[in-house]
Parts: sequence; structure tokens; C-alpha cells
Amino acid sequence: MSWITQLKSHRPSLFWRTFLLLCCLVFISVMGWLQSFRVLTEMPYAQGISQHIISTVNITKYALVSADPIYRMDLLRTLAAREGVLISPRDPTDKIQKFPNDGYNGLIETLVKQALGPDTIVATHVNGNHGIWVTFDIDGDVYWMQTPDDALDPPYGTSWLYWAIAACLISLCGATMLAKHVITPLTALSNFARSMSRGVTPAPLPENASTSEIQSVNVNFNRMVQDLARMEADRELLLAGVSHDLRTPITRLRLEVELAGLPDDTRVAMVSDLEQMENIVNQFIAYARRTNEEPVMVNFGEAVTTALHDARIGSDPSVEVTTELASDIFVMALPLELSRAIQNLVVNAQRYGRSEDGVLRLSMKLSASKDGKTAVLAVADAGKGLPENQRARVMRPFERGESARSGVTGSGLGLSIVDRIVRRSGGTVTLGDAEPHGLLVLVQFPLLQPAELKKALKEQDKAAEKIEDSEEKKKEAEAAAKPAVTEETADQTKV
Repeated sequence: MSWITQLKSHRPSLFWRTFLLLCCLVFISVMGWLQSFRVLTEMPYAQGISQHIISTVNITKYALVSADPIYRMDLLRTLAAREGVLISPRDPTDKIQKFPNDGYNGLIETLVKQALGPDTIVATHVNGNHGIWVTFDIDGDVYWMQTPDDALDPPYGTSWLYWAIAACLISLCGATMLAKHVITPLTALSNFARSMSRGVTPAPLPENASTSEIQSVNVNFNRMVQDLARMEADRELLLAGVSHDLRTPITRLRLEVELAGLPDDTRVAMVSDLEQMENIVNQFIAYARRTNEEPVMVNFGEAVTTALHDARIGSDPSVEVTTELASDIFVMALPLELSRAIQNLVVNAQRYGRSEDGVLRLSMKLSASKDGKTAVLAVADAGKGLPENQRARVMRPFERGESARSGVTGSGLGLSIVDRIVRRSGGTVTLGDAEPHGLLVLVQFPLLQPAELKKALKEQDKAAEKIEDSEEKKKEAEAAAKPAVTEETADQTKV
């Protein structure tokens, strides 16, 4: 069933779906028009063919009857040579293939019988010879009149094909323009919403759209973004202000506890509480902190190794870390924020992912997806895990799982900070079950393709060259300024 899931995940874009629907509509309309044309022209066409057959039979019959018997043979030869009309007597043993009764052929046979009599036989083949065969009688003798069957299948030429191709091209161009006209505003709106989901404030949507509906949507979206940005700024200012104001009394209380001469148990407990309060304050500041930097190319494996080193879990005897990191995984991200996100995952595992014996067995695996388009960091522990109905909630700010609320304190911002940082770089965070038990956190980033990687390397080289040039110019300026200063100092000394 995996291929069905992949097929559902790769759904066609709205543009192609609308374009194909318009093409199907044009095709069905053309087919309906052709069918209507065929139905409307069926009766006139059948009447014309039947009248041609009836007139040929009557004229031939009357010419033979009224002609001198001496000249009948000449008349028959002339009809055969010039008009392609052959007259032969009908034999009861003739093998006859009658007209088909479908469509206008049956209508032609009906009209011919109505004019020449119900006993008239109309056939397409007699004794293996094809044509239009019609019986008639002269003085009680029955004869066959054979004429060419070109009238049943008249040549239409190639002009209709050129007109059909031209109409098809015009219809396709019209369908493309119509689909593009409808989809372009929706594409801009989709990109706008995607940028917002990554925490990036996009450029305002155009408010002078050609249609009132799109204009109203764009105006309302711009107002919504402004309101959200204002609310976000107020929340960040509140968190940053409260966190900054709380740091000073926490530091003062910790110093007073250390100098108060309290019993060791009481002092350790109070210091632990103050450290937890300081960690919560630091998380508030980390959540409120925003950056305007642009993502740069980052070696994902080196970033994970550096973050583990900065987290200082190697010196903790209660932590067992297993790493399997690919060395050639490059993504576009913010290095400092990426390191902070990885450290938050480690801290979250230290708090909630320990086994029953109190040991944290942490596994970190970095690899590329099967399609080669995504970098996947799998962080798994061997703890109790997290129920599926709580995974979406713990990704929201100030939310923690039920199991995390008993015996462990925190602000509930760890995974929220990770999710926010990853989304800023175009990635995603997914929670799952580890094997055999525990929590699995999948951090996925778009993997840099070879062409994008070469471009990023060139941009980094250009940036490094600019920095070197600026440093060289600065050194040259300083070197040029030194002699002038020396001469000015010497002149002052002489004075």
C-alpha cells in the first residue's frame, strides 16, 4: 500500500488540474458539436444520395424503354463508359449483400424503397462486385443497375484537419490563459501562507487585483499578517521583559542562599529550584529571540556533532549516546539556531526520555531520504515515549505531555522552540514511536541538490573573498596612516 500513499502525497497542482479539466471540457464540447452536426446533416445527406439513386434508376429505365431496340446496346455501352452505370439481368442465384440498416444507410434504403416500390432491393455487393446495386423491372423482367459507391463515402479533403488543428491550438491557448488567470492569485496566496508558516513575514499581497474577490482576500490577508506580527511582537516583548526582570532577583536569591549558611539539604534543594527557574527564563528568552539573518549552507552532520559537544553530555555517566551521522549532508539553515534546536532535543531527552534505570540511551542518525531530496535527523530515546494523542499538543508553546508533568518541571517550550527554528529554515518536525519503545523525533530539511550546492559554495567563496579584500584594504589604510602619524608626532616633538 506504500505506492498508494505516495500517489496520494504527490497530488497534481491546481493549475494542471484546472487546465486538464478545461481541455476535457473543450474536447467534450467539440465531440458534442460533431455529433450534433452529424445528426443534423444525416437527413439531408441521405435524401441527396437516395434522390441521386432514384433519378439514375428512373432515367436509365425510361431511356431503355423509349430507345430503339437497335440502339439499346449502344446506349448501355455509353452509360457504362461515361457514367459508370452497368445494367445486368437479375438471376435468382445472385449472392446479395444488402445495405446495412444502421445510420444514414438504412435511411437511404427506406427512401429508395418509398420511391421505387417496396420490392426494390438495394445492395452493396452482388456476386462479389461492390457498388450501389438497385433492382428495377421492365415489362416484368427484373434488372440490376450498378453505380459506383463513391457517393456513400465522399472525400472531404484536408482542410477540415487544418481547421481542427487550429481550433485545438486556440482552445489550448485559451485554456492555459484562463487557468493561469485563475491560479496565479491562488499561487501567490499559497506562497504567502507558506512563508508565514515558516515564521517569515512575506511581502504584502497586491491590493489592486483585477477582481473584487481576490482584492478582498489580499486586503484581509495583509491585515491579518499585520495583526499577527503586532501580537507576536507584543508577546516577544512581554516574554523578553519578564525574563530579563526575573534574572536579577534569581541571581540575588542564589547568592543569598549560598551565603546564608543553610543546611546542605535545604541549600541544594533551593539551588535546584533556582536553577530550574533560570532555565525557564532562558527558554523564554530563546523563544522570544528572533533573527533577521538569511539561511546559509550548513553541514548537517558537523552541526549535530558540534551541538552534542556544546551540550556537554559526554561527561555525564548517566547518558549513552549512539551516533550515525552521514558526512555529506548539506542543508540551508541558520547555524546558531540549528545548534540550539539540537541541544533542546538533547535536553528534552534528558528530562523525559530516560529509561527505568535512570540512564538516557540516546540514538542520533542522520541520513538522506530514498528520493535524495530530504535530509532526515532521527533522534530516539528508550524512555516511556509519548501517546499519539498528545504529540500535536506538545508542539505548541507552554504545553507538556501528561507523563512529563509528574515529577519534572519545565516551561513546555523545548519542542516548540525546535519546531519554530526548523520551520524558519523550511523543515519539519515529526514525533513518532522509537523501537522497541521511547520517543522518536524526526527533523527533516530540504537537501541541497548538486546544482544548489555548487551555487552555495560559489556564494561562500565570493563572501570570503570580499571579507579578505576588506581586511586587506583596512590593513593598507592603517599602514598608510602610520607614517603620517609618526611625522606629525616628530614635528610636535621638535616644537
